[in-house]
Amino acid sequence: MKSILKKIVLKKLEILARIKLRRMNAKVIGVTGSVGKTTCKDAMYDVLSKKYRVLKNKKSFNSEFGLPLTILHQDSGFGSAKDWAKILWKGFVRTFFVDDKYDYIILEMGVDKPGDMDFLTSLAKPNIAVVTAIKSAHLDESQFKDINEIFKEKSKIYEKAQLCLINQDDQYTSTIQKDDSCTYGEKNHADYRIANFKQTEEGIEFDVQNNGNSYQFYASLFGEYWTESLMPAIVVGFLENVGVNDIVEAISEFKLPPGRLSLIEGIKESLILDSSYNASPEAVKESLKVLDSFGKSRDKRRVFIFGNMNELGKYSKEMHEEVGAEIPKYCDLLLTVGEDVRYGASSANKHGMDSSTIKSFPSAKEAAQYYKEIMNFGDIVLVKGSQNKVRLEIFVKALMKHPEKAKELLVRQGENWQTINP
Repeated sequence: MKSILKKIVLKKLEILARIKLRRMNAKVIGVTGSVGKTTCKDAMYDVLSKKYRVLKNKKSFNSEFGLPLTILHQDSGFGSAKDWAKILWKGFVRTFFVDDKYDYIILEMGVDKPGDMDFLTSLAKPNIAVVTAIKSAHLDESQFKDINEIFKEKSKIYEKAQLCLINQDDQYTSTIQKDDSCTYGEKNHADYRIANFKQTEEGIEFDVQNNGNSYQFYASLFGEYWTESLMPAIVVGFLENVGVNDIVEAISEFKLPPGRLSLIEGIKESLILDSSYNASPEAVKESLKVLDSFGKSRDKRRVFIFGNMNELGKYSKEMHEEVGAEIPKYCDLLLTVGEDVRYGASSANKHGMDSSTIKSFPSAKEAAQYYKEIMNFGDIVLVKGSQNKVRLEIFVKALMKHPEKAKELLVRQGENWQTINP
């Protein structure tokens, strides 16, 4: 959309969304963070839906356009002025002539530059606010200058909230001191404490302890870091009087959206750990631990397909090298896709990985063609990288045992994505 049209459409969407929110009179839960926002929002939806009527963002509609579109129950018009005109009309009708009844509206709030959170929270003031964790992301020019600025912006979500859920295990969010708060994490002083964590090939198991009581949870997810996303959903369930058995059941039934470390059958009896949706330094490190766990338990080769971690700005070289230094501990074969990730490959070599087990490619398609020629039966393959200009779901599709299931199992399979040449 052209700039003037974009401003006009956004303003009209904003006005309609504000009116619609007042008419619905539902409790708003705002979810933000550097990682795990969508997972947290979806898990929270599943928990609260056991008892209440709940609305949430579709997909990752979490921006200045995404929030009003969610509230108005509309899709994006992308670059079509005609489609946006239809959306505004439908939004008008939905606002004034449809009586949507919800008890809760869960809004994932994504910010990638200073000031974004001010707009989002002014549009939808949260009754309950969650920051999953603060990590390095959105550090490109015109975004954030450093992680402290990221924390400052994302923590604004707490300023207008009636109740703040605070992750005590995150070094940034744990510094938040508010009277109207509830804490969670592994720390002994957390109000809801994680204990007895265990990772298996079936998923994760952990206990949640509160006021002398202990509750056992299971989820079909892989990696301890997912507790940062699941815990707010569990805590909200307890605080909003969802039954314990319903909370446990919702978490056990929870499924991740595509591309968030999903298990997919590959050719030659390989197992693909598909984390192609996106990548940040901390998420890559945690995913490598899962690769290591599966590789060792099955006694198979551990293969890492590592795509560029985007939006790291001036820190990109440093952070790719930092991740690269960890790779030799968890990986037997490294294939990289993209430019900056070559720094990670060099760092992996420097820290003990033989150069014969490292190969770099400009595209996911070329990496897949090469890997098919040298893959072993039963390889465990972790695929992780950012989306823009990387698109590692292309690699995954090329290696799937059942590529006909791509639309069901892979991220970015819609028509708009398929027309973009990465």
